[in-house]
Amino acid sequence: MTYNGNIKGKVICFGDSITHGAKVNGHSWVYFLSKEHKGIDFVNAGRNGRKTSDKEQILPVLKANPDADYFLIFLGVNDLKDGNDSLVNVCIQNMKWMINKIRETNSKTKIVILSPSDINLKTMSALNVKKKYNENTKLSLMKLEKKYKELAKEESIGFISLIKTVSPQNYADGLHPNIKGQQQIAAAVWKGLNKIFR
Repeated sequence: MTYNGNIKGKVICFGDSITHGAKVNGHSWVYFLSKEHKGIDFVNAGRNGRKTSDKEQILPVLKANPDADYFLIFLGVNDLKDGNDSLVNVCIQNMKWMINKIRETNSKTKIVILSPSDINLKTMSALNVKKKYNENTKLSLMKLEKKYKELAKEESIGFISLIKTVSPQNYADGLHPNIKGQQQIAAAVWKGLNKIFR
């Protein structure tokens, strides 16, 4: 369907493998938003394995899209392998840096932090267990959500929490959402954007 509401123009979706579309053949939440809202240019700027500490990867994206109307950032889970409070705080510092770079490029771009979706330890693949996605990651994601919300308020930007968005059964490998999980994220992001920018 074509949407004629408040969200218009170009929306950059900067994130990790969940944004890129790992385990779903590229059919991530960005794909579903593009499919459902054809009047809006959703740009998938996701990359597998990206962390907030890879913050400088935002620079070429900004250079290629200086006219972005919205910039959504979905990062943090890859920083929090075997997570702790120190790693959470580093995410906040890196996010602040990225926010400043977006503002330097275009002060009119509307910025939204997307707090990452949770993980499912019961269905976590052996590979992801080996990579140390564990209980500490889960706890740190909860703390990150609160810190991101505080940061968004401090910076006067948008915030959408995805921590409880994906149903436990909708993970492909305990870390990446499956198609249904990605659709749940797309719906939550769309609802959140329209709540923020109504």
